[in-house]
Amino acid sequence: MLTEQDIDQCLKMLDGIYTLSEPERLERIEKFVKSTLSITPDIYSPKNLKYLFSYPDPIGVFADFVSNYINSNIHTEECSPIFTRCEVEMVETLLPLVGYPEGDGIFYPGGTLSNLASVFLAVQRAKVNLGQSVILISDHSHYSVEKAAIICGIKNIIKVKTTTKGVVDIEHLRELVSQIKADNLNLIYFCCVMGSTTLGTFDPVEKILEIFQEFAIKPWIHFDAAWGGGVYFSEDAGFYRKLSSLSDSIVLDFHKFLSAPLLCSVLLVKDKSVLVDEVTALNGNYLFTSNQNIKYSLSLKSLQCSREAYAFKLWLMFKHHGLEHFQNLIQKYYENQEELINKLSDRVLYVVEPQYFNVGLWFIPKEMEVKETITDYTAAEIDKIDQLNLAIYDQIVKDGFMKVNSYHFNNLPLFIRIIVHHGNLTTDMISEIVAYLYKIYESVGSSPCKSLI
Repeated sequence: MLTEQDIDQCLKMLDGIYTLSEPERLERIEKFVKSTLSITPDIYSPKNLKYLFSYPDPIGVFADFVSNYINSNIHTEECSPIFTRCEVEMVETLLPLVGYPEGDGIFYPGGTLSNLASVFLAVQRAKVNLGQSVILISDHSHYSVEKAAIICGIKNIIKVKTTTKGVVDIEHLRELVSQIKADNLNLIYFCCVMGSTTLGTFDPVEKILEIFQEFAIKPWIHFDAAWGGGVYFSEDAGFYRKLSSLSDSIVLDFHKFLSAPLLCSVLLVKDKSVLVDEVTALNGNYLFTSNQNIKYSLSLKSLQCSREAYAFKLWLMFKHHGLEHFQNLIQKYYENQEELINKLSDRVLYVVEPQYFNVGLWFIPKEMEVKETITDYTAAEIDKIDQLNLAIYDQIVKDGFMKVNSYHFNNLPLFIRIIVHHGNLTTDMISEIVAYLYKIYESVGSSPCKSLI
């Protein structure tokens, strides 16, 4: 198990090396790099099922190297005539995939900045007193959305409860919207979570929009599909395109579900006019001159000025692989999910029915019946389930055989989360992982039960 001492030893390898000869310095740096690799989680391992990002696409890595070597600023065409065009072309490729045929977009280094931009755009469109403005987010929204609202000066941030199925509680949403209306406040923004971080769940968009129609309000509807955006490359892409056509903006993180190198995120908007307004397009004439093609002056519609070639990584991946490759990749992840569920067939209760690449589960103690839902258990039984899964997770961390995560959700027992979007995850490897999990289950259980190993 990694210790603070291991980290300190690695960091101190380079202390004072400037006094050494050039060969000695390079030797010490090589040793430092090898040590760093040895104590950093191996994202290339198919047993690393903990994170929402996976091993990077080699073509994307090459593109990242090329753009960093060129070291061009992607804020204007003059500075970067190729990379700016690559970004515009990539945006134009993505817009019809999400149901925004007349929209626009801009790449950002991550979903957090993309979410910030969406809140900013909502504030600009509303043009109302911030003290009277409200945004609604659910309990399972990414924390960056709340942070974005605070940055934008919005103090009325109201959270909607989520159900035991991990989605927005529609009745609680109706109550909140009714109260907002009664208080003469302006609801300017709502974030629909499309693939939550913990459970991979998708909010019921149509039911949410029905409530807004019921109360005759039109907040900015943002889809946080930073993680769940893989659905636009799945067999259900048409259904999700129809849903997202009802929204105002959407964020997709390609360094998550399509394995582009970190970082590669895009904010797409349905109305192309909103990205360039009098605030975001404050014209620094020392950067943006009249003889430039405004289409490729990308920083005019970005919260940033200096920008890396975030889109070039994805652009070259699309050129090399083609769209069908990514559709097959997403299908492979769904097959991984189905394979894991089929093999986890005993003594397991799922937090929610897996919809995406998150598999969240509780192992149920041997002396208990596996019931239909977690709420069917008594408080004492829930406490035992919590203790069992904590013990299993602690053993997994101690062994180092694989990497998974654990969470609490809606005051329910701690559950184990397994992310299956790894292209190197084979059927045999899934069998090995399941066998290992049941071995741990047996070792921490209190009474004999049928072993699946």
